[in-house]
Amino acid sequence: MKKLKIFYLSFFTVLFFAVIYNGCSETENNLVNAPDIATHPDGWADQSSVNFHGKYINDNKQWNLKVCQSCHGKDYSGGNTGSSCLTCHTSSGGPQNCRLCHGGTSGHAYPPKALNGETSVSYIGVGVHTYHLDSTKYSAKVACGECHTPFSGGFSDPNHIGNNPDGMGDINFGSLAKTPTTFKGGGINPDPVWDRNTATCSGSYCHGNFRDGNTEAAPVWTDRNSVKCGTCHGDPVTGNPNPLPNGNFFHPHYPNYTIDICYQCHGSVIDASGNIINKDKHVNGEVNFNN
Repeated sequence: MKKLKIFYLSFFTVLFFAVIYNGCSETENNLVNAPDIATHPDGWADQSSVNFHGKYINDNKQWNLKVCQSCHGKDYSGGNTGSSCLTCHTSSGGPQNCRLCHGGTSGHAYPPKALNGETSVSYIGVGVHTYHLDSTKYSAKVACGECHTPFSGGFSDPNHIGNNPDGMGDINFGSLAKTPTTFKGGGINPDPVWDRNTATCSGSYCHGNFRDGNTEAAPVWTDRNSVKCGTCHGDPVTGNPNPLPNGNFFHPHYPNYTIDICYQCHGSVIDASGNIINKDKHVNGEVNFNN
């Protein structure tokens, strides 16, 4: 009887280990490697690499950076990754610094450069930004809000990037571009229009849609030479600003007048050589005469 117990004990012990071994063998045969934790590809921080993160963000329109914040924290200091974006992005705001994507020239946060790094005026994302905001020739600096919807909520303001950015700056003309001019018997109420296909701005007070101006003027955003004094008022071919309403000169402007005559009535604005000497008094919503 004792021998029988020993037999059964031995039998079931061997059977138990056989089952365990067989089960483990089957499991092992079906094992797959655990997936790697999501990390950035090689070259993510190398500006010369095709995998550079700046290129990825631009190509995939990921400027709102929410994906980055989901791992590196809202302040980009590392989050649950322990890897801080601020190691490289040392300027104020880190990756949200305005000049990182826009401008950078002389500390300005407007083109040049464009989002893709382009700096040529002939590129629509650059155009004549600097001639409206920096190197102005005919007027005071034009506020960004005169062409784009103003926003005050910082980087995350929906009027800045939004959840589905397309990489194009939305155009929403401000009060200067819509300045009305009135006169006896009528008036002009500008309704400016931006045409991205032709890169032209038309119907704006700033460029001729005012009393005695060239109301059909449509300067080209990507060509600074498309605007002369005569483009907005006078002769757009010669550049002579002597007003020629409906093709006819009338008092107090006469056919022999040139840009060198303007100062006689508008000396606080322009000098005898035809140079604008007070930009705050030109394209300002009113006509400034000598006292």
